[in-house]
Amino acid sequence: MKRKYLFESELQALFEAAKSSGKPERNLALVITMYRHGLRANEALAMQWEDINFPAQEIFIRRAKGSVSGAAPLWKDELNALRKYQQKSGDRSTGYIWLGENSERLSWIDLYKLIKRLGKTANLNSLHPHQLRNSFGYHIFASVLKTARIRIIAD
Repeated sequence: MKRKYLFESELQALFEAAKSSGKPERNLALVITMYRHGLRANEALAMQWEDINFPAQEIFIRRAKGSVSGAAPLWKDELNALRKYQQKSGDRSTGYIWLGENSERLSWIDLYKLIKRLGKTANLNSLHPHQLRNSFGYHIFASVLKTARIRIIAD
């Protein structure tokens, strides 16, 4: 895949691959959260349960590389996926969110391999974690352009 972002249909295929994986609750919550917030791999891996405010339906993102950290709203499907994962993982309310084998924090290489594996299942060869961030940026920009075009036509 030469494009650095995914089309909506490819994202849906990736979400379906996550749902049918060995750890569907974790994997779906992870890929949705990474995409919806344009997270870098290290930003996702740094997330802790204390960063999620379920009653307010928001998440605190610790940005890397000089980007601005802050709270962001959670989408309904993302919120549901995070709740299901939290329940599946023993209703933890503290500590790192994304755990791998032996209940240890998921490593960067584990995340990379996981996204590659899910990508293969979804027929997205050469998928890597940063493409979820790029997809977020592409879709936000496309949405802004669409809105601008509608305004121009309406005027």
